[in-house]
Order: sequence, then C-alpha cells, then structure tokens
Amino acid sequence: MKLSKSKMTNIKIKNNIIKFSNLFDKKSFSPIRSGNISNRYILNGNEGFLITPSGQKNSDIKIKDLVFVSMDGIIKKNQKPSSEWRFHLDLYRSTNCTSVVHAHSKFAVICSCLYKKIPPFHYMIALAGGENIHVAKYALFGSEILSKNILKAIKNKKSCLISNHGQISIGNSIESAYELAEEVEKICEYYYYCKLHGEPKNLSKSEMRQVLNKILDYKDERSIKN
Repeated sequence: MKLSKSKMTNIKIKNNIIKFSNLFDKKSFSPIRSGNISNRYILNGNEGFLITPSGQKNSDIKIKDLVFVSMDGIIKKNQKPSSEWRFHLDLYRSTNCTSVVHAHSKFAVICSCLYKKIPPFHYMIALAGGENIHVAKYALFGSEILSKNILKAIKNKKSCLISNHGQISIGNSIESAYELAEEVEKICEYYYYCKLHGEPKNLSKSEMRQVLNKILDYKDERSIKN
C-alpha cells in the first residue's frame, strides 16, 4: 500500500528525532540522559509537537517512546515527555521554527556557567542570528520561569545558552537545528580557549552587520522569525 505524503512526512519526523537523539550519545554531544529534541507534528488533526521522553538514555529511545504535546499543552495520560517540554511549547508558540534541539554539550555548558554572553569575537556567531549569543537567566529546569527566560534570551535569534545548564538551537528542520547546535558548541570551545589567554578581540558592530547581511545567503534559515 502506498503511503500518503503526510504519513511519509510523519515517519520521517519520527525517524529523524530518533536519529539525532542517538547521535547525542554516540558523539558524546549531550551524553546519557541529557538534552532533548522536538519537531512540530500534527496528530489526528491536532497541531503540536513530538518530543523525546523523560528519563531515558538517548541511545535507547525508540519511536514508541516519543510523546505528542498539543499546542494547548495537553499530554496524553500516562505519557512522560521530557521535563523541559514547556520551553519547547513556548518556542513553537512564539516563533515559526519547526524543530528545537536542547543539548548539554561540554563547552556550551562551561560557557553557560560563566553567565556572560558570547561576544562577536568570531564572525560565525552570526549563524546564531545576531551579533552575540545571549545567556538565559538560571531557573529550575522545566519551570515556567526558565521558559520565559529562554524566550527573552533567544528573541530575534536562533540560539542561546541557558545559565548553568546548556544550550538551545532552533531551525526549519531537525538537521538544521542540530547543525546549529554543533556550530554553537564549536564557538563556545573557541571562546573558552581564547579566554584562557586573555580577552579576545571582538569584531565591530559594522563588521558584524556585514557578516549578518552576507550570511543570509549562506544558510536557508532566513525564514525563522520570533
């Protein structure tokens, strides 16, 4: 039997969530049970998103474990989405992104604990959508306050750090959101090593504006708005 386009899309979404969740552990990018991934999804005509479950090892997550959360925040009884489903919901409500990747990657965590925004010391920061990468103020994981802090830090951008916690990246697909998360991790690594030797030289506002204008043609992410 030939599958409809919508069913094929749904299968791809599920497979991609599993694929990149497994990569979290395989690459030690967000090891063991840390981090979570979601993607917009329509279930029985209801808009919402699929998200990885709470408490499972990333390497063990299967399609049957994924949890649907409606845009009204309704979760089916006896299902346990990631404890941080709330900020995924709020990101989908406030932006037109398709996917959210939250990781506890090594250097992003280190930089998040410094609670200082990443300045424009390297032009690739523009991939995150601005002249710097902000850090959301700390709050208890899974809390409404944390979600509000994240929305403030990521406003008009595609990535931010979460103080004493990790990082978040959004995109038009799981692939693009995951790739951005990897870029942010690499930027944090560069910044960490620069700081060991002193203060890095930052690019000027005009230099970063030039980069931001040029980078619109570099990645197909220009349609993400928040």
